[in-house]
Amino acid sequence: MLSFRARFSPRAIPLALFGVFAVGASSAEEKLLHDTVVTATMSEHETRTAPASVTVIPRQEIEERNASDLLDIVRGTPGIALTGRQVGGRKTLALRGLEGKHTLTLIDGRRISPTDDVAGHSDYQYGWLPLSAIERVEIIRGPMSTLYGSEALGGVVNLITRQPKDRWTGSLMASGSQLTDGDGGDAWRGSLFAAGPVGERLTLRVNAESSERSPIPLKEDKRYSEIEGRKSESYGIGGTFKLTDAQSIDFQWQGGDETRRYDDVSSGGIAYENRYDIEREQRSIAWKGEFGNWRAQLRAYDSEIDIRNRRTNGVTVARPQNIKDEVVDGFAAARLGGHMLTVGGEYRVETLRNSGLIGGEDDATHQALFAQDEVSLTDNLVLTAGVRGDDHERFGFEASPRLFLVWEAMPELVIKGGYGHAFKAPTLKQISPSYVGAEGPHTFLGNGDIQPESSDSLEIGADWKSGPVNLWATLFHTKVENLITYKLLSVSGSRRTYQYDNVDKARISGLESGVGWSITPDVKWNTSLTWLDAKDDTTDKELAYRPEVTLASSLNWQLGEGWSARAMVEYFGKQYDNSGVELPSYSLWNASVGKKIGKNLSVRAGIDNLTDVRLADKSPDFGYAEIGRNVYLTLRTDF
Repeated sequence: MLSFRARFSPRAIPLALFGVFAVGASSAEEKLLHDTVVTATMSEHETRTAPASVTVIPRQEIEERNASDLLDIVRGTPGIALTGRQVGGRKTLALRGLEGKHTLTLIDGRRISPTDDVAGHSDYQYGWLPLSAIERVEIIRGPMSTLYGSEALGGVVNLITRQPKDRWTGSLMASGSQLTDGDGGDAWRGSLFAAGPVGERLTLRVNAESSERSPIPLKEDKRYSEIEGRKSESYGIGGTFKLTDAQSIDFQWQGGDETRRYDDVSSGGIAYENRYDIEREQRSIAWKGEFGNWRAQLRAYDSEIDIRNRRTNGVTVARPQNIKDEVVDGFAAARLGGHMLTVGGEYRVETLRNSGLIGGEDDATHQALFAQDEVSLTDNLVLTAGVRGDDHERFGFEASPRLFLVWEAMPELVIKGGYGHAFKAPTLKQISPSYVGAEGPHTFLGNGDIQPESSDSLEIGADWKSGPVNLWATLFHTKVENLITYKLLSVSGSRRTYQYDNVDKARISGLESGVGWSITPDVKWNTSLTWLDAKDDTTDKELAYRPEVTLASSLNWQLGEGWSARAMVEYFGKQYDNSGVELPSYSLWNASVGKKIGKNLSVRAGIDNLTDVRLADKSPDFGYAEIGRNVYLTLRTDF
């Protein structure tokens, strides 16, 4: 049950009343195709003409990849690189040169509770939803705070869930994989999704998934795990009840438990097992209405993640942490002549439970209103203009404007570009003057005067499509201010004391480009390349762990009689670690072959990391690891 606390301020009353006519981005209807996006404006757009840089990964492609979580799905996407978390092989995505904490992750427009800027070395934001429940993933590159508020400096990743049809449908999947050298890393996964009508007015959808992967020991010293082991279960139920032909109530509950474990050695030389127990839960209820040329939705949801640590051999554990967001949000959209007007708002309370805070808990209230207009200036020129005002009870007000032009110069050519401002609110650790984090050899102090991180970004791009060939390219430039890190206050023996502060600035320029070619109706080739120049604006040094060049190329071949094949390569160019040491480039090759048997059964077998690349052999400073060469087999039946 949703548990919103009654602590609305007087300023929240107008927003709450406004919310009756407004709501956040909803899940897509079945009529939307995979080349359609809703995240860019909260309204349906074709990806080529959407007012943003967009990539959509459809369910078919998700199923063809040997993905274990969201990070596996999106890697290889233009603008995305990997950033190490220095523990157990963990990594997060960096979008357009910004860190994982600067990318907002959503489920049907609902924000999840982020952890990678709160819990040290975490990458827990990628396991919220079973892959079997995902219809497609929409990735918006570039600032999106105008619609979604804090965290959207680099962009937004929105998981669109599968929805019921007019009859019961679903899928059942089982998959297993094994490293070719046989040294750990064995994995298996099973999942279920089903959805359909119950009577005339109610539809239901259910999902469940269970998976496990054993840890992989470090070759040079098997007291350590190079890649941690994982065991997870997730499950969910949702439904839609039609009040009338124009109105409905939608509800969703999604939960999950995950265990991470890896072997480590303490500073005192004690070998031990480090285990993290992670619980996730999100609950949502929404009213939706469509009346003539306008539609609206009112939604309430909460999102919570609980993290607890256990360590063997008497080694001190890390503090337990609980992060929770409670949200009422909404929007209303109406077409008025040549205008598509969207207005909305959000009331959000974030809460952190951590023993380093006075009383062990702290919270902050966010309130926001936004407005957006998509106006047709001519038959082939559309301007999207929007602004959002966020009021944070600790640091105050932040405005996030955005302007974007889309020009269909000719049927084959689309030119688009614009400006956007985005921000990231400080975490409750960072902004609480009472916070003291004294785990390990360092002490970290909060700072009540800290300001939000912010970015200003410009981009311009072109997309040319004629017959079987599609060429596109986008130039972007981003200036980031008030990046939050920490400054050294004192040294006492082996203990160093730091305080969170706004000390960094950065400038990031880049080029995203790609080509798609349907060589024949059965053979399709897609390649994307990202070039990045990311520097500290104060020292003019390269920002760490941002590859200069990333490239992804895939070839898909429908062989006939139900057979298909897929090959893909990812290339990561040179990059630098935190001390300025250059890290070498590397490539990962994957290949698979599939067979559809009858109408419902599909089989796919493949090999990931064909050349058995091991990053530790190239350099010990990558901060993350890639799984070695492994073979997998997946069986799926659709009904």
